[in-house]
Amino acid sequence: MPYETTSVEAVESPLPDDADADLYMLKDALDTTELGFSVYTLEPGAEGMEHDHTEDGQEEVYYVVEGGVDVDFGTETVALEEGEAIRIDADEQRQVRNRDHYSKLVLAGAPR
Repeated sequence: MPYETTSVEAVESPLPDDADADLYMLKDALDTTELGFSVYTLEPGAEGMEHDHTEDGQEEVYYVVEGGVDVDFGTETVALEEGEAIRIDADEQRQVRNRDHYSKLVLAGAPR
């Protein structure tokens, strides 16, 4: 088949119940070979894991579908509002912090 379809209901979030967030990684369900594609939902005040992608060389784009988040890069913070996107280098340490409302992001990543 020349295409694949899926939904967030078809995959489970790997995040623990106390994370106040869900991460629906759709790469396997869509059978992509290079592109990672995820939907990330965060409850008010939720924080993502601090991480980078140095080992796999994956740059990422975060797009805010609903709400707004802050992305921390150590000493710098970038505020993203609904409808905005950011591209992040693979070796850049980052952490998403939600504000006082529900937020939904689409994350896409691939080797540069």
